[in-house]
Amino acid sequence: MTIREFAKLCNVSPATVSRYFNGGAGLSPAVAENIQKKADEVGYKPASRLKKAKEGNHLFVVFTPLWRHCFFSNLLTCLEQTARKLGFQMLVLPSGVSDPASYMSLLRTLSPIGALLFDELSDDPLSEMLYKERIHAVMCAGVSLNRHFPSVHVDDMAAAYDGTNYLMKLGHKNIGLISAKAQSISSGFHRIMGCRKAMEDSGLFLPDQHIVYGGDSFQDGYTGMNQLFDRKLPLSAVFTFSDDMAAGAIISIQEHGFSVPGDISVLGFDNCTVSEETLPKLTTLSQPIDLIAARSLEILCDYPAAPESIILRHKLVERASCGPHLAPNKLELLYENY
Repeated sequence: MTIREFAKLCNVSPATVSRYFNGGAGLSPAVAENIQKKADEVGYKPASRLKKAKEGNHLFVVFTPLWRHCFFSNLLTCLEQTARKLGFQMLVLPSGVSDPASYMSLLRTLSPIGALLFDELSDDPLSEMLYKERIHAVMCAGVSLNRHFPSVHVDDMAAAYDGTNYLMKLGHKNIGLISAKAQSISSGFHRIMGCRKAMEDSGLFLPDQHIVYGGDSFQDGYTGMNQLFDRKLPLSAVFTFSDDMAAGAIISIQEHGFSVPGDISVLGFDNCTVSEETLPKLTTLSQPIDLIAARSLEILCDYPAAPESIILRHKLVERASCGPHLAPNKLELLYENY
């Protein structure tokens, strides 16, 4: 059954069917439910766009900024598994080097089908180099600032908006943020905008003092939480922009003599493996890591017919690190006069 035939069966356009199977961004729950119901009934599965690379070339390159970041580690694992099934080879190189042009001789020698980028900062010589050299590339789990490359990602602003709303529905009004680098396109900008918008829509205000910036690691979360404590803020919840940072924030909170979530709720972002390893286990905004890997490779193999962007759906995964705010906690009572 072709996509046109299936779309007619669902009484929607082929573009709507394609959007549903690429993450469903912007579709109503009723439309999404109808498409899935029909797919189950007739056994429809979208044809994979993954094509064999040209003869003798089965290599792609991944540029990653962090080797120990749990999300990137999980994403690399998914990419490696997908690549192995398809007969591709994957070469992983560090981004953020001072002279990315040094990679060019290697890339010219290997002639890969393209590259996946895990991060792009506001001034990124690596992406500019790839663009000028006309190397096919995909932003994997992020947004390309200069729109040089197609991308696969969740809507970071919408995810942060939903996460902040979740905390406010639990009764939290004094919320701290531990963000990635300020110049990071998604973490440092879109997510903060989503948090601000959610609070503004509820008649609240997010002071700049409630935000700390760092990296994405456990140590960054630990240091960031210490900074929030140093500012003597009457917080009842903290939203961290990676699960690694959430794990570090939890340790800092506990070392300061407070409990999670009894005194301070902690919300993470990513739903990578570390979210099941914290104590308590982490409530987090989930990114579909397996789909990000699969869709990124599809786009890379679909050049030059690749779409500009694929936006995948996030979801909230509730565990034990967030709880209701029923009364002033110890931190609010301690710092209520500051």
